[in-house]
Amino acid sequence: MKLKMVVLVAALLCAAPLLAQEEPPPEPMPSPESLTETKNIVDLLSKLKITGYIQAQYLNDEASVNELGGTTGTRNRDQFSIRRGRVKFTYQFSPTSKFVIQPDVTTSGVVLKDGYVEYTEPWTTWHHTLTAGQFNWPFGFEIMYSSSQREVPERSRVYRMLFPGERDRGVMLSGLGLNERFTYRVALVNGTGTARSDDLNKRKDLLGRVGYSFGVLDVGASAYRGSDLIATSTRAAGVEFDKERQGIDVQWITPLPGLALRGEYITGRQAPASGTTRTRSFDVRGWYFYAIQNIGTKHQFVVRVDEYDPDTNVDDNAVRTINPTYIFHWDANSKVMASYEFIKSQVNDPDDNVFTLRYQYSF
Repeated sequence: MKLKMVVLVAALLCAAPLLAQEEPPPEPMPSPESLTETKNIVDLLSKLKITGYIQAQYLNDEASVNELGGTTGTRNRDQFSIRRGRVKFTYQFSPTSKFVIQPDVTTSGVVLKDGYVEYTEPWTTWHHTLTAGQFNWPFGFEIMYSSSQREVPERSRVYRMLFPGERDRGVMLSGLGLNERFTYRVALVNGTGTARSDDLNKRKDLLGRVGYSFGVLDVGASAYRGSDLIATSTRAAGVEFDKERQGIDVQWITPLPGLALRGEYITGRQAPASGTTRTRSFDVRGWYFYAIQNIGTKHQFVVRVDEYDPDTNVDDNAVRTINPTYIFHWDANSKVMASYEFIKSQVNDPDDNVFTLRYQYSF
């Protein structure tokens, strides 16, 4: 019996080191410096907002010709492409200051669409905001309506002709008041848009829009006053031509279920092309009208009719486009658009109708 006890005690003594293994040492506490760095990163990310969208599309244009246009170009317009690929970075440092930059990455290259800083005064209910940099021209409705939300592939012809690129560089003052029903935007800009990095003339252009919301009905009025310096056949140094626009816009959510109507009318004066023999600007006019029918949350049927007259003093030179479109909202982030443009010129109407099939994903 004693021998058994001795053997048992010896076995326990041999196994003791295995049974009483040493516990791992506790993790070291983070240093104050690393905690501060982590807090700074979290604070930075909480102030940064990233949004964007991409539009992949196929376009079929009746004006396409299966021919080369020189050694590097082509007359073919039927193609797959990335129409827009935008990522918008918004850094809200405080409630009174903001930084925004938005590049556009497409099959044509990379360009800057938006780049500006904003300062908002905190003392009144209007929250007047000063914006400086590159931003949308504050004119009308369609030019400031995001391409990710628009119900047809492109803006109406009057805007593509009078406001190419939709943006300019300058400063803008804006505000929202009267129980958030009245809005105003007034800007001083170069007037050359974003196609150039410089301003051709010393004079700056002034434009703006005021709008009022009645709830289901929104109305707005816009004006633009500026000039273009154009080289003429007799003066290569350039002649100042008036550049004017004035317009009214209306958006109405009708009593009919899912039906919304939208329209705008613009008149103005547009400078001629370089090398002209003219002594005054063209009198121009344009308009558009939308009918948007929503069926549930998945389907939209849209018709837009627009017209642009590049010289109202000449008969039968306007271009009218009828643009029926169907949109299927696949989910909250993506949609498919099928659109056809019937383009009708009053004189010498070419075959130039366009079909667009587009898939968009936004976040």
